[in-house]
Amino acid sequence: MSERSESENSSASLSESGPNGERGQSDESARSDETDQNGDSGRNLGGAANWLLVRGDRSVVVAGILAGVLLAVVAILWTMGYPAVRSASPVYFLLSSLVTGDLTLVTVVLSINQLVLSRELGAPGTLSERIQGAREFRAEVEESTETSVAPKSPSQFLRFLHGKVESETQRLADAAADAPDESLRERLGDLEESLSADVALVNRTLDSENGIFDVVAATIATNHGSQLHEITAIRTDCGDSLSEDLGDLLDDIETRLLQIDVARNYFETVYVQKELAYLSRLLLYVGLPAIVFDGLALVFYNALGPTPVPPPVVYAVLTVAFTVGFAPLAILFAFVLRLAWVAQRTATVAPFSSGQYR
Repeated sequence: MSERSESENSSASLSESGPNGERGQSDESARSDETDQNGDSGRNLGGAANWLLVRGDRSVVVAGILAGVLLAVVAILWTMGYPAVRSASPVYFLLSSLVTGDLTLVTVVLSINQLVLSRELGAPGTLSERIQGAREFRAEVEESTETSVAPKSPSQFLRFLHGKVESETQRLADAAADAPDESLRERLGDLEESLSADVALVNRTLDSENGIFDVVAATIATNHGSQLHEITAIRTDCGDSLSEDLGDLLDDIETRLLQIDVARNYFETVYVQKELAYLSRLLLYVGLPAIVFDGLALVFYNALGPTPVPPPVVYAVLTVAFTVGFAPLAILFAFVLRLAWVAQRTATVAPFSSGQYR
């Protein structure tokens, strides 16, 4: 898949209100269930499903779909022979439907481009606000992490933030060991384990050369809503047992998790814009030749009556025509499937968590 240039003039918004509540046995069970629903569901996704929905190259998915169509057509022709393509067969109507469907994709392309351009275009004041918002977010991260210059690439920026969380998590483990209350030690230990697992997952996936989708995919299985909720609950339930240093550390971790969520949603916005723009181009590149070829195949099929054509030639032309006609639909399926999955997995922003994904 070709590399596409990144857009840097959009910003994400974040609501900074969080729930708090009392901790009991039922709350602990609810938090465990929530983690299973939001985090582990992405990590335990089957290998084939994960490849189809997230990791697989979209061009390979398209090729697999077209190979299936090709094999299906060959199997039908092999089984039924020439009667399958005689004048009374439904081949003419199938080819006509493919041409009509491919023409309809022009409307889809126009809608996609309208969506992309609506995000890209704007008055100078609007564009200035977007750029200023991104600059202010970077400045906030640099100030809170005491860093002069934050990394500019998406993968390095997320690794940088998760590296800060990792160091703060190590400090949290030391603080948990020294906590005076056993219940507090247990809760801090659980929080430390949850944060460490998320950091390890993201760092294991990312490297400095990752593209924008790899950045989104690396964080798609993490959800910090339950961790932010637990931090708030610890403050509420164990406020008297918290030292000043431990309270400041929890504040730092909370800030870092919110920054990670803002960055993730911003990079998701950039990814969706890039992917939709690339999808619209690809549909045009493949859709127009498919319409022309299937139109010629219709003319060829109509000429079968008075013109003697060897059956192998008829089989070859119709097999290619059906495969080419399905190509735009296969492309649309492969790309929209992944876009819809990403949108479903990242529908909420911290500190909220949604329920089980279907």
